[in-house]
Order: sequence, then C-alpha cells, then structure tokens
Amino acid sequence: MLAAVKDKYFQLLAKRSIKKFGREKIQSLVIPEKPMSEWRVSFLTTAGVHLAEEDPFDVEAGDWSVRFIPADTEPEKLTVSHTHYDTKAVKEDVNTVFPLHALRDLEAEKKIGAVTPTLFGMMGYIPRTDKLMKKSVPIILKRLQEENADILLLSPG
Repeated sequence: MLAAVKDKYFQLLAKRSIKKFGREKIQSLVIPEKPMSEWRVSFLTTAGVHLAEEDPFDVEAGDWSVRFIPADTEPEKLTVSHTHYDTKAVKEDVNTVFPLHALRDLEAEKKIGAVTPTLFGMMGYIPRTDKLMKKSVPIILKRLQEENADILLLSPG
C-alpha cells in the first residue's frame, strides 16, 4: 500500500515538473568544427552506474545525484544500483551501458583526441525533474567546461 502511494506521489511530481520545465528550448546538436580526431569526449549514463565503493543510488526516492567516475577506472570497480530495468547484462559487463573499453580504444586508435578525465553516472528514474535541471545539470555542465569537453555521449539505462 505504501509503495503504491509513494509511486502515485512521484508520478504527480513528475507530471508537475514536466509541465513546468518541459517546454524549455534545448540547444540543437552542435558538432565541433575541429576534426573528430581532436575531440575531447565525455560520457554520461542513466543506467545507475557508479563506483562500487560509493553508496547505491536511492532508486525509489528518484535520486537525481551525479556520480563522477574517473575515466581510468577499471570496469570491475564499477557497479549498478538501478532497479527499474534488468541489470543482468550490466552486472556481467558494465561496458554494455558504460563503454569504457570502447572509449579507450577510440582514443588509442586516435579516432578521438581524448576521453575527458571525468565520466558521469546517474539513475534514470528522476521524477523531480526540477532537481535534475537546477542541481544535477549545472554540476555536469561545470565539469564538462572545466575539462574542455567537446562532446558528451549519452546512454540511457
């Protein structure tokens, strides 16, 4: 019963946030003018990936926090704490939603200039989109600017 009431409450919050923030204009995709071999690439997933040593995402509360993941992290040091999708494949190989190996390969092959030092993990269930827009997004944008990222690749959970 409590879970059903909580779920209904979060649905109402999400509808209110979407109504309030859903009409904002988002800048169109901008491709850097420099060649891809010079791009500084970052990555963000909403699959609930984070360092294993960190506390799990508070999924049922609609956690909007951002986890900073150093780009040199080994995949076995990562975990996933999202519960709103089947995470079996992710637990077997985190690269299925957080492609560290592919990014490093692209950098080694000089197809991209570099992977930024920081990558991002979030959880996709965020009914409080106001918190996402006012708290999480500014933190991400600040770090992307500090690390001179040209491209942010996104992967849903």
